[in-house]
Amino acid sequence: MAITILNQPTTPNVTGTNLIYSISSSNVPQYQFRYIADIYYSGSATRLARFKYPQNTYGTVNIDVARPIGDYLDTDYNWKISDSSSLSNSVKEFDIEFGEEYGTSYSSSVTTYAGLTSASIEVFNGSVYASQTTYGFNWNSGSTILSNAPTTQSFSNTDYLTSTIYNSNASVSYYRTGSLTAKVDYVSAGAFTAIPISPLNVANYLESDVITLDVTGSSIRYEVDNDCRTEKQRLAFINNYGFWDYYTSNTPIRRNTNINRKVYEQTFADLSQRTTTYDSANRGDSQYYTEYTDVFEFTTDSVTPETSQWLRELWESTGVFIQSGSNFIPVNILNSSETIINSRARNKNYQYNVQYQFSNLREPR
Repeated sequence: MAITILNQPTTPNVTGTNLIYSISSSNVPQYQFRYIADIYYSGSATRLARFKYPQNTYGTVNIDVARPIGDYLDTDYNWKISDSSSLSNSVKEFDIEFGEEYGTSYSSSVTTYAGLTSASIEVFNGSVYASQTTYGFNWNSGSTILSNAPTTQSFSNTDYLTSTIYNSNASVSYYRTGSLTAKVDYVSAGAFTAIPISPLNVANYLESDVITLDVTGSSIRYEVDNDCRTEKQRLAFINNYGFWDYYTSNTPIRRNTNINRKVYEQTFADLSQRTTTYDSANRGDSQYYTEYTDVFEFTTDSVTPETSQWLRELWESTGVFIQSGSNFIPVNILNSSETIINSRARNKNYQYNVQYQFSNLREPR
């Protein structure tokens, strides 16, 4: 007997948890013994990373690969897709190969024995809160629509809108004044599939006032937003599953700009000249640098407890964009704390103040 996998995480799974492999070896008594874990993209011979671990008091090792695997995942920017799309950046499969190394004495060189056994895992950048679920560290793959958004949402014909589904086919139905005008069936392009929903994405059904997304056991209804207010914030953000959700607030934006100026002092009268005269254009303190820091703020519309719970994923998101016309502009949410002191007996709805800053600030002058 050599290397044995005693326990391993389920697949697919998320990097926002602990992906622990428990490994044992019959060669633990050897001198300078260490376990080895090599990470590869599935099917690739190019090693991404190698880690070495000493044995614990039981002669085994528990290897958590969540953090290193997460470094090799990226984001699929699929806001504008017009057809179903499999996800190649935010979802990947990895091979974990386990081995060992040891020597013949305390001072000898060590010999490496890599790839003695292996395991495969498909991962994405979602989160699991082990203390709040009966599934422990493992993602519950019973979900089909990978969003915790309310099952009824609003949309505008000028908004991009997509949804990510798991291991299922989907159909998107477009209604106008209560009548079905079109239905598009999407056959899953992979276990994780991004689906276009908005008429702006599909570009064929511009006169829709209700859209429904149906997958096995789940559905979301999108109702046209007839709000006549001209100011709105359309936010796209990475949710707790690691995929895109969207939220619109029809409220004014407040902007606060902090201006940092640097000046130097110079003589009002130039005494180095042969003669000097009064000149009102001369400067004493002269400004040579100006830096602008813009902070934007808006207050959400009154939202239900269900929506308020979902919006917590926006505050915690690592990727937030604001739609501006056909462009998506990266922003950083600045709210650094969240305090909820409320009673549903008193208040049925919630409101949030949201502060954000553009990721790319104005250039100083």
